[in-house]
Amino acid sequence: MGELIADMAEATGLADFLARLNWSPEKLAREINRLRGDGTVSPKAPYHWLRGSYPRKGIPETVVAVLSEHLHENVDIGSVWPGSPRTPTSPGAVGQRRLTPLVSDSCASARLVQSVSQTNADESTLAQVRGKLHGIALSYLHVPPSALIYRAAMGRDRVARLLQGHQRPAERRELLVLGAKFCTLLAWMSDDLGDGNAAYNQASAAWDLADLAEDNEARRWARIAQARLAHGARHHLEAARLATQGLACPAEDGLDTVLTLVAARAWAEAGLAEEARRALAKAEALRERNEGGRRGVPHLDRDGEAQLAGRTLLALGDLDGALTELTDALDWCHRLPTSGRSYAVEALIRIDLMRALLRGGELCRGLCVLGPVLDLAPEQLINEVRLGLRAARDELLSGEHRTDNARRVADTLRARLSAASVTPDLTP
Repeated sequence: MGELIADMAEATGLADFLARLNWSPEKLAREINRLRGDGTVSPKAPYHWLRGSYPRKGIPETVVAVLSEHLHENVDIGSVWPGSPRTPTSPGAVGQRRLTPLVSDSCASARLVQSVSQTNADESTLAQVRGKLHGIALSYLHVPPSALIYRAAMGRDRVARLLQGHQRPAERRELLVLGAKFCTLLAWMSDDLGDGNAAYNQASAAWDLADLAEDNEARRWARIAQARLAHGARHHLEAARLATQGLACPAEDGLDTVLTLVAARAWAEAGLAEEARRALAKAEALRERNEGGRRGVPHLDRDGEAQLAGRTLLALGDLDGALTELTDALDWCHRLPTSGRSYAVEALIRIDLMRALLRGGELCRGLCVLGPVLDLAPEQLINEVRLGLRAARDELLSGEHRTDNARRVADTLRARLSAASVTPDLTP
């Protein structure tokens, strides 16, 4: 009999019952108090029992009543506390309650379920992180990168801390997606601040996280950022390749138009007119489905789509088509409330429209269109706007357009472009 009781003790009692139920010790205490009344046992009492302490009078009977109720089987005190004064003395009775190897092994399966069910990223936490990401993406329409990049870095770091803990598989996948999107925003902002190396690293991290998550929407975010970097570096064929790869990752995210227009612009600037026009035709059909509404980076509203189309036509030498698209783009922009208007998109529209008007011989009108861009604050002169202003300055100084008025505007542009860029403060 003593050997049998020793074997039962080695198989454990209470710990195995809790594992079968997937309960914590606190849960057992709550069930006891539900049955006997609040305050019958403290939440910590079951921890003492698990370490070998024996409950006070009346509690063991309540424990086995609770276990029997929830396990739908008769549990006796001896199977919970082997060797206790209440252990049945009949060898037959003890033998019937002995934990078999199979039952012990089944408890390990219950513990497995408990471990994988634990999470530090429940729906409430994920909703907070999603909200932060969406808020930054929307704010970027009218807030310069130097004021937002620290918030984006904090969002990424929160995702990183959560990933060091334990999540369910679906929650872990979503955290990887959110991490990829935060890195995409950081790549965008780093590029706008003129740090191409940092932007490249952030975009690469975004792609790797998206690939780990096996999420096409996150992959498309990363590819748009990478194509944008390639365009800024004048690697036009690479930009087209990256945008095309993004299109090869299907997702219902509304980014098909953006990716197609990015590819069209890249092909046009690489001199591949036929490919560019095919992409523009495809984008035209997609643009008709755009219902409008700001969603923030990397999405574009109708003004941004028209600007990309106009820029592509300008690169193709289609002056009339470019003027039509860019005039429409400025019109779309003016229809938006000030709070929903992207200062960067408006600046790019005005720069490209000025270049188109300049090529059409309308210097004065072009300079009037450009005027508001010259009033931007230094922190709003993001890298993409600076590149556009350099192109505009070069056209103003070309022999065909060189006049005193054009030279004065070109000198103003040179002064603005030489101004020191704003360095973001990344300290907490």
